[in-house]
Amino acid sequence: MADTPSAVDRDTLAAFYKSGASNFAAFKEAKAKRETGAKRDRPRTPPTTGVNAIKDLAASKSSVETPPADQRTTGYAAATPAPSADTTLNKSATINKSNKSLKTTAADADVSVSGSEAPQASPSPSASKIDFSNGAEAASTEYIAFLKQQQDLQTCHKKLEDTIGEFERERRNHQAELNKVRGQASEILAALEEGTNWNLASKYNVQQLIKDAQLKLQPRELFRQDIQPKYLDIVQQSANLQKLRQDHSNKELYNVFKAVIDNGGRRLERTEKEIKGSQLDATDMARLPDTLFIQLDHVLAAPTIQMELMDTEEKLEHLLFKLDETKDARAQALDDGEMQLAEKKYYNVVEIYEEVLEHVLEKLGTIEKAKKENEVFDKVRDQYQNKSSEESNKLKEAKEKLKQRCEADLKKIFSLKERVDAVEQQTVEKLAEERRRSDKLLAENAAQQEVTWAKIEELEHELERLETERYNEFKRRVLDKDKDEHRRMEYEKFCQVVDNHAQLLDLTIRNCDTAIHCITLIAEFVNSGFTTLANHLGKQEREHSDLLLDTHKQHLEMFRGLYLSLGELAHKKDKRIEEIDRAIQQSHIQQELAAETLNPNAKKYSDAKKELLRIRDDVEEDLNDLKEKAQVALNNFAISEKALHDSGIDFVHPTVEQQEQELELKAKMVEYKAIATGHVDNLPIKAELESIKNQMMETKRVVESVNRSTMSSSLPMIRAGSPAFSP
Repeated sequence: MADTPSAVDRDTLAAFYKSGASNFAAFKEAKAKRETGAKRDRPRTPPTTGVNAIKDLAASKSSVETPPADQRTTGYAAATPAPSADTTLNKSATINKSNKSLKTTAADADVSVSGSEAPQASPSPSASKIDFSNGAEAASTEYIAFLKQQQDLQTCHKKLEDTIGEFERERRNHQAELNKVRGQASEILAALEEGTNWNLASKYNVQQLIKDAQLKLQPRELFRQDIQPKYLDIVQQSANLQKLRQDHSNKELYNVFKAVIDNGGRRLERTEKEIKGSQLDATDMARLPDTLFIQLDHVLAAPTIQMELMDTEEKLEHLLFKLDETKDARAQALDDGEMQLAEKKYYNVVEIYEEVLEHVLEKLGTIEKAKKENEVFDKVRDQYQNKSSEESNKLKEAKEKLKQRCEADLKKIFSLKERVDAVEQQTVEKLAEERRRSDKLLAENAAQQEVTWAKIEELEHELERLETERYNEFKRRVLDKDKDEHRRMEYEKFCQVVDNHAQLLDLTIRNCDTAIHCITLIAEFVNSGFTTLANHLGKQEREHSDLLLDTHKQHLEMFRGLYLSLGELAHKKDKRIEEIDRAIQQSHIQQELAAETLNPNAKKYSDAKKELLRIRDDVEEDLNDLKEKAQVALNNFAISEKALHDSGIDFVHPTVEQQEQELELKAKMVEYKAIATGHVDNLPIKAELESIKNQMMETKRVVESVNRSTMSSSLPMIRAGSPAFSP
């Protein structure tokens, strides 16, 4: 049984190979010493013959260092030819050519060689490169057998030379022996050529493949099977979306974004599933929805304009109801002739209008603030959407470029593989053709040797030449076998490297496709969310604008009522002052007349005049307060007036309506005075009355025309503020 590598004396084994595998005596002596020291551990083994020692060496699977490749064929490196058979055989041990007879039997293929008298041969290149330290690159049993077969061929050749030299003396005795040795040599050659799996070392690797195929991508740029996917950021984004849903699902505005949030959840789950089946790092693509989630949270958390205006609307509704009640009470007081009560109600109406206007202005401020906040949201949304689109496009472009480079490298690899396959096929065919030619030559050689035996006496020299030719052919065949095994090894290594690298490229392409698909899913979700957000903000902007316009119209309506009420009350106060002035003038006249006659009633007229002056001051102070309130209301109305003009809303300014109302009252009073004095047909009064009526009708026609064309649908109370409908 062959020794294991650990049981073989490596120094002795190396010395044996350096001797050209001819110093069997030293090898057996060292082996016997080793077995003597280990006899307690295992049974004693019989002495090892030279061939058995070679078999033990083959079973030990010691490492054999092969020469590095120094030639390259198209697409891959060809193996470096082994040392020539001439060098190997010529440097082998010289057989002692003594008178010792050569004994060869059919049952024993071993050749006994005297090691004491034969000088040690120089180490052959193949044998001298045996390395016992590198177990990973150990030569196979077949390669060790190949080295032994080289020695056997050399032995046979030397043996044939000796046979031919002694041919004259022992021709008849050795003819059968020569034929047998030739048969053995043929069998050895056949066994040598049948041997494979030498396990030769190759320096062909991925870098050489990249150089030969002119590839662009390095292995570090490709995805590998051992890379673990990084999908925790996607899971975190799903959790953030779920938290957003939980925090705002009870709000009315959530229904606007419910479809977007649900769609985002499904897309993130699908992305997570695909990332888990790949080797991708989802950190960058997981950051794409960040800005969308942030703005959605801000928008959903912000209160709606309806909620902010709820209290103001309730107060306005209450004040308008109170205003209607006060107007009804004022009208009832006027019908009953309760002038003091009516005057009080006038002041109450003015106070209510002032309070309504305060709330309307507060409402305008709230709407303006909400509108500005909405504009800020929309501006930030536009910036976030553009940034998200740029980042998603950047990620997609990077994966697209990597995919294209992988596909280009795959095409180059397949092209190189096709060329190398073609070269390999040609080499195999050439070697087969050479072997057929060699077989034919050997067959012819055998036939010629048979003829030579018949002419042996005349053709001894010819026999020597033919034997030399045969020996040279054997050496060439050994060299061809060595080259063929190196070439086969290089080709197999090339195919292995190509297959491994092609798998990495294919895996990278599939990962790029997965990444592009996932990025597209998330980008579509983000764009859909931003689009929905933009539509919502645009709709909210329009609602705010409409609400703001309606509020300005409401301001116009309230201001009209207040201004007309103040105008009517100021008109009455002005007429009251005129009436008091006439009473003062009358009292002054009576006082002067009484004083002229020293009438004691002059004191009464003087006191009456003083009282009238006091009353006139009070009424005039009230009139100034009314005018000041009207001016303040007019200044506050400037905001709504500008907004209505900017919106293209035509309306009659309440100051114009107040002037028209005042003309109508003047006309009515002139007519009443004419009727009271019984001078209806008096020309001056009639002319004044007609002039006032014409002016009043013209103003009324303009007001009603504007109200009918532009304001009838949006401001139904404008017509109620006209003289036909007293406030």
